[in-house]
Amino acid sequence: MTVRTVCTKAARTRRAAAGMVIGVAAVGLGIYAGFAGQPARAGNAAAPGLVVPASAADRLDAIARGFATANGDARPLSISAVTTTHARALTSATPGDAEPASGGLVVYLITMHGHFTGHMAAVPPGAKAPTGAYLSIVINARTFKIMDWGLSPGAPRVSPASLGPVRGLKA
Repeated sequence: MTVRTVCTKAARTRRAAAGMVIGVAAVGLGIYAGFAGQPARAGNAAAPGLVVPASAADRLDAIARGFATANGDARPLSISAVTTTHARALTSATPGDAEPASGGLVVYLITMHGHFTGHMAAVPPGAKAPTGAYLSIVINARTFKIMDWGLSPGAPRVSPASLGPVRGLKA
């Protein structure tokens, strides 16, 4: 066995272990919060600038409601979704954040208005969870998994309506 073979096997083992940890964490998070989505079914055709397909609306609503409940507001005043790219969604959901590797990925941006407490936010020991009136979630349009989220006291500076046609979800 060569040094390269040993290093390659070790790297694969580390990647497999990391994948297991991430997978277990994702499953646990989904069970805790009740918002992890299922893989998309054939026929879902989401593209930036197109209206959120009816076939996706109920799933997005369920994800939004689960996430809202986990963050302190089981009955948000409004919930809407828009189909866009990951890069453009971040300008609304988490201004200043950038994900160059997935910038062109098609996503759904969900924006909710309500009274939220970021129970799922990472905060320093002893700090209070952040609060806000607007909760935004970025969902992978193919897998329906949550990629990013943001909480703010005021309406997003980049309006979701500027990113594409907005579809109202159940509120």
